[in-house]
Amino acid sequence: MAYFLWLLVPAGLILPFVFAGRAVRVPARAGGPRRADSEAWLRTAGFAQAAIAVGVYAWGLLHVTGAVLSAEDGGTNSIPIPPCRTPGWEHRAEAISGYRVEYVPLRFVCETDDVGDYSTSVPGRVNPVSFLLGLGAVVCFTVAALDSGNSREQADAGT
Repeated sequence: MAYFLWLLVPAGLILPFVFAGRAVRVPARAGGPRRADSEAWLRTAGFAQAAIAVGVYAWGLLHVTGAVLSAEDGGTNSIPIPPCRTPGWEHRAEAISGYRVEYVPLRFVCETDDVGDYSTSVPGRVNPVSFLLGLGAVVCFTVAALDSGNSREQADAGT
């Protein structure tokens, strides 16, 4: 489980810069911001939204990675695991049996025997922001693809 985090965190830290670079290059390749058409601006908006969505998700991954490292630390004062010590944990301390990481939606889940599992460590805005911006990026790329398909059909029909 923790090994998957070691792959996702570096990718999450690199990909926002890749997407932001693509967002800057799209209008430049179209001849500059004044000459860019609607397809170029939609692709630029899609790459910008993808960069922010991946960056926010990576921020959440850093929180989860910190919680996993803290949970795996062991030693003195490690029961219950520190990430599961939320307000009121004293009442359920003996019931905490372990943890798991869920990637969609991103969360660190403390497992209990009788009280019910609960999530901690991931800021509340990470999942909605990354989902909505990711959805916005998909919509922008889809509309840009449909727009370019219509432009090609019109160009073919005109000749």
